[in-house]
Amino acid sequence: MEGPFRVVRPSDMLVLDISLVNLRFDGHRLVRTNPAAPTLVVVTLPPQHVLEQASEQLPATGTVSAVTAGASTLSFSVPATLEDLELSLDSLLDWSRLVPMTVPVGSTKPDTTGTALFQGLPRSVIEFPTRLLITYDEPVDWVGRTAPQQVGGRTALWHARLHGTQEGDVLLRAFAAVGDRGDLPAGSPLAVEDLADIVTLTSRNEQVVPGGLPADIPSAPLRSEQFIVTPLGSSAHLHGAWPPLPASRGLEAYDHITGLGRDQYVRVVRHGRLSTGHESSHVKEFRRVFAAHPNDGIVAFLRREDHIIVKQPEVQYGQTGYTHQGREMPFRTLRITDRATPPIRPPDPVSQEVDGPARPLKDFTAFWVVLQNTEVDHEFTLIGTDCEGRKVSFTMPLVFVPDGLPDPDGNFTAVYQEPDKHSGVPDRHTRELHGQTMAMAQPPAEAPGSTAHAVETLTFGLGTMDDHAHPEVGLPYVSAGKVRVPAVEQFLPKAEALAVTFDPTYLQQSMDSHPAGAYLRLTDPLPLTLGAEKAGGLASPQAALQVITSQAGVVPDVFAAGDSATDARKLIQTAFGGAKLLGLIDLAEVVSDIVKEDLGQLRQLGDDQIEAILKDSQRTLPAPVLRIRDLADGQGKELRYVWKTRLTDPASPPAADDPTRFFVATGTTLTLDARTTRSKDAVDNTTVAGELTGFALNFGDIRVDIADLRFRTGPGKKPDVTASGLAVTFDHDLEFVNTLRSALPSDVIGPGAYVDVQPAGIVAGYKLALPSIALGVLTLTNLTLSAELTIPFDSSPVSFRFSVSEQQHPFDVTVSLFGGGGYFSMLVDVEKGLQEVEGSIEFGGSAAVDVGVAAGGVTIMVGIRFKIAGPRDVQLSGYLRFNGFLSVLGIVTVSVDFYVELGYEKHGNQSVIRGSGNLTVSVRIAFFSKSVSIPFERTFSGSPGDPSFALCMPREPHWRAYCEAYAR
Repeated sequence: MEGPFRVVRPSDMLVLDISLVNLRFDGHRLVRTNPAAPTLVVVTLPPQHVLEQASEQLPATGTVSAVTAGASTLSFSVPATLEDLELSLDSLLDWSRLVPMTVPVGSTKPDTTGTALFQGLPRSVIEFPTRLLITYDEPVDWVGRTAPQQVGGRTALWHARLHGTQEGDVLLRAFAAVGDRGDLPAGSPLAVEDLADIVTLTSRNEQVVPGGLPADIPSAPLRSEQFIVTPLGSSAHLHGAWPPLPASRGLEAYDHITGLGRDQYVRVVRHGRLSTGHESSHVKEFRRVFAAHPNDGIVAFLRREDHIIVKQPEVQYGQTGYTHQGREMPFRTLRITDRATPPIRPPDPVSQEVDGPARPLKDFTAFWVVLQNTEVDHEFTLIGTDCEGRKVSFTMPLVFVPDGLPDPDGNFTAVYQEPDKHSGVPDRHTRELHGQTMAMAQPPAEAPGSTAHAVETLTFGLGTMDDHAHPEVGLPYVSAGKVRVPAVEQFLPKAEALAVTFDPTYLQQSMDSHPAGAYLRLTDPLPLTLGAEKAGGLASPQAALQVITSQAGVVPDVFAAGDSATDARKLIQTAFGGAKLLGLIDLAEVVSDIVKEDLGQLRQLGDDQIEAILKDSQRTLPAPVLRIRDLADGQGKELRYVWKTRLTDPASPPAADDPTRFFVATGTTLTLDARTTRSKDAVDNTTVAGELTGFALNFGDIRVDIADLRFRTGPGKKPDVTASGLAVTFDHDLEFVNTLRSALPSDVIGPGAYVDVQPAGIVAGYKLALPSIALGVLTLTNLTLSAELTIPFDSSPVSFRFSVSEQQHPFDVTVSLFGGGGYFSMLVDVEKGLQEVEGSIEFGGSAAVDVGVAAGGVTIMVGIRFKIAGPRDVQLSGYLRFNGFLSVLGIVTVSVDFYVELGYEKHGNQSVIRGSGNLTVSVRIAFFSKSVSIPFERTFSGSPGDPSFALCMPREPHWRAYCEAYAR
């Protein structure tokens, strides 16, 4: 090859090198050296493109980084029809007679590095854009003037136009990319991946996938509407479009417009998906703009704009790919209404990656779609369709994931879970629905709409619920939410949405597999407390509501019961912990174990079924049910809390200080039915009915059996309380009281009994006055018997008081000339058992004598009173009173009054004995009288170690003898 020969023509700025292959000058013309060998004219052009840095806004310095392309080579074959060529510039620039040479398909590297030799011959290799080597993909012609062109006294810049042999665009093929000249400028329109992918899609070279197998990649060449070479660079219009392929990392479009080697417009489109699975494209556009720079005047720079174009507006979700067959995704479809985003910020590299060759390039990574020049996410508008066809709309920031990432799982995971630093909202994954109604689960066929809620927020995850570390593009699910539960809101201080998650049984099996048809559960169990004043003091139903069912409403989480007694007891404690029965008894300790078979009743629970259960003495509602329904006339809503359960004795003996030890279940059933009707004007009317049947309170020496206790209240009405079958039995040391049972009616709560309902609670009991009893010389009068059960509405314990007469109205006993009286009372409650025992008895006699000259009389009274107000508070006192007088002839009268009292008191560990008395002597003679009174008092304090009353009065035999003495 001869040459190259440098050609410089200043008139039209022509600069090029010409080399001749198999041509020699014979003195007149250029002729073939070897007629059988290829004859070529090779032209080397200056760089045809400048790749410069782009930015989102005017650079502050007014300068940018740039790199130029290498020289381009145009190789022409001299056809056999031309025997020789004229040795002149015009002849060598007349390329219309010559045949352009192309690089053979499959060749990617020249025979010698830095040359255009392929298979031993120079070929046409154009470096455009910078670092991309292209050649012809079809026969072409070059059209240009050989001599300078004069127009209007000016000389046109030398140029040659590429022309296809067929009408239409010229087809070009990129066969290789230059990779040994250093890095491209940061922010350049074309990245290394872009150039490599253009080669993959246009070269028609065989591609090999991992494993050594060839990949079937459809190839489509670049199309050129215009390609002109000049000494200052090319003016070109290139366009390429391809179906998205994994091997090309999703490059689907490429447009490039240059003028004299400077970019005017570049567009690169990469295929990918949004994190919700919607097929989309990431569009990078670079435009040459002119702007005023404060220091450099008018400057031109490449401004970058990115957009996301949604190509698949709607995605459907089913069972495929989900861990729980899609039950974790309440939406069947998600539609994005955005067709294209506003300008967005270019993606950042994954922050967790370190610098180095493995670090992803800036434009080839998953990224959150963030608005340009801001730190605010672009929130796509989505319309979700639930399983019942309802549509709700909301906005959500999304991640774009390009196809063909080298480590898609790791890259996407790092981006999706990165700290939320650009969104401007607390949580990218939690979205506001502002109370729109949607179904959170597929409802049963017989109960459409039963799973619909007004939803305030939904929290989305990606991938599978069991593997949060590796989210999967296109598999969104709902991990949590906040929904309105109208039945529960009625009991809250203010109406607000409640945090919920899907019920595990619903997720893992289905709603049909859950005993009550549950689908949601409250994140934090809601302690629902209906005050005892609303339940007649029967119970304070403090259930821990947690499970939301399709037909039974909101119920406690008791649905793992039956596995073992221990597990069942734990669930009951969780569900009813803190609930009180009759003021102080722990309801959770006396509720019967829940049987799984009974829970099935909750799955199809309508009003008719509830009424049937309440009327059937053999059936129960194993868990409190909270439900709400619209009134038939459409004038409001009815909220209903209903529960019917059996009670039993505690599973293990209660502790000595546990009030549950007093409760005795004898086929006991507790029923609560509270209804609140709320009208449209927000006026509430509440009706509460409660019933407790077949139970007893055993206080040790006293047992109270109650067959039925009922409570009912309504709006504007006084509470209606009825009770029946109350029987009192005295045992052990108080068995002597049973000797009076013959005077008690068999049913003391009935005629003659009383029930008094006050704001503080209910008092139910009886008072019975016995007629005078005469037995020979013994007469018993003013004897009354009373029993009183107090059920407070506050946290005070239930108490029971029994008395024989009262202190202010003692009974009277006379035996001939002797007489006396007394009273007895006992108070017990379910918290401390025996609270107070008090009693008193007095007895004495009197006599008078009159012998005419003298008359007189004497009276003697003796009494004892005791009071026990607890083991450390004991009072015991006794007195003696003597009174006598003597009158002689009515002139002299002498009277003596003697009174002495002895008392014992114990408070805590301190004992005190106090004695006091008074002696009064009066003398009256005629009109003269004189009285003398002598009081006296003595107090003795015992040591803190004084023996207790129980020690002084051992149970056997002294206490029994003491009690039998009173019985006689």
